[in-house]
Parts: sequence; structure tokens; C-alpha cells
Amino acid sequence: MHRSLVSVAALAAALWSAPAQAIHVPQDEARLEVDPSLSNQDIVAESEFYCMTLAIFFEGGSTGETEDGLRYIARVIGERAKANRRIWGGPTICGVVFHQVNGVCQFSFACLPPERRTTRKRGPLWQMSAAVARDEMEGRNEGPHDLIRYYMNAELTPDRNECRFRREFVPVAKAGRHEFFREPTDAELKQLRRAEFEACTRYEASLKAKKHKGKKMLAKKGKATKHLAKVKPDQKAARTKLARLKR
Repeated sequence: MHRSLVSVAALAAALWSAPAQAIHVPQDEARLEVDPSLSNQDIVAESEFYCMTLAIFFEGGSTGETEDGLRYIARVIGERAKANRRIWGGPTICGVVFHQVNGVCQFSFACLPPERRTTRKRGPLWQMSAAVARDEMEGRNEGPHDLIRYYMNAELTPDRNECRFRREFVPVAKAGRHEFFREPTDAELKQLRRAEFEACTRYEASLKAKKHKGKKMLAKKGKATKHLAKVKPDQKAARTKLARLKR
């Protein structure tokens, strides 16, 4: 379908008059290419498709993620929207993609400055992301588990966050650079909390090292204070002696 560029104002007006389930589209991401003859419902669908594509592109496509990895990322986004949870941004793709709480974004790219999260060169990576997004939204994204809700790139994740993932979620699959997780049952959660993970060991070791360093600094500061306490009486005696000599 040939799409022509419509103005932000026109899109905003269309979304305002759309049904109650109309999605949230940030102003800087509202420059969507749609056919002016589309209905309000079609515009919402195209907006949802754009938000899905954008998330797949920045979360995986722009870093050279494999196609399997992109498809799993798409499934996480789609399943979070289906779950319709406030903590994930509600029932829409755009709501999920751009959801944030206290300035922390659910998907890190959404917190980048607008100029860094806006694609201008739509090459093969964008086209692949768009194709995966379309498959997910039209029910053709076969393979990824329907229960996955979380993912992590362990190589880029701090030990503290990786430890939290390992102890709170059940691993389902590894696709490309990312690992994908589902929520645990109560019994599984108890097992995870008792399990040992390398990331947790490293994080706990770093905490101990910081604590030890802090104690050393306090001890050093204490010694310096004691030294000053000893010096001050000597200085007072010297001043007294000097005063006597001046008499």
C-alpha cells in the first residue's frame, strides 16, 4: 500500500476521535506514514504496527540481533499488551512500548532523546523489524513461547539486575543475544530464591569488597583524627611556653 506523510495534527485529531481503546503515541513518534483515506481504526492499527516495529528495531535490529531473537522480542511486547496490566502499560502496543514509571522506561530506548530514537534511514534492518512486527500482530509469528514476558541480554546487564532476573523468573529460551523468561509459580519462585547463580555470586562479592573498602577508609579516617588529637595538646603547650618567654 502506498503511504503518504500526514501531519502530526491530523493524526492527533484522528486518534482523539477514535474509540476508547485508542493508543498513546508520543509527539516525536507521531510522524507516521499512512494513507489519508484510512479509517480511524486503520490509523490506530498502523500506529500500533509502527510502535512494534520501532521497539523491535531498537531493542534488537539495530544491534544485529538474529531473526529468531527479533521474533522473541516481538512476542514479549505482544504478550504484555495482551495481558493488559497497568504495570506494563495497558492493552496497547504503543502503551507498552513507551510505558515508564518515575522516569524509568520499560524498554530502554524509549528514554533516549527523541533525535536518537527516531529512524531516518530505513534500510534492511528496519525492513526486517517491520516484517517481524507484522507477523506478530497478524498471528504468524510462530515459535516463541506464549508465556514469555521478559528478556535480558546478559552481556550488557549489570550483575545486580542479572541476579534479580535469575532469582525471579524462569528461563524459557535463548534466541540470539537475548534470554527469555516467564513468570514462575509459587513453588518455582521458592526454588529460584534458594538457587545459586554466578551473577549473584559476583554481585555479592562486589558488595563485600565495597563494604571492606568502606571500613578501611573509616579506619584510616579514625587514625587521622587520633593523630590530630595528639598534635593539638602539643601545640597548646608550645603556645603556653612561648607566652611565658615573652613575659
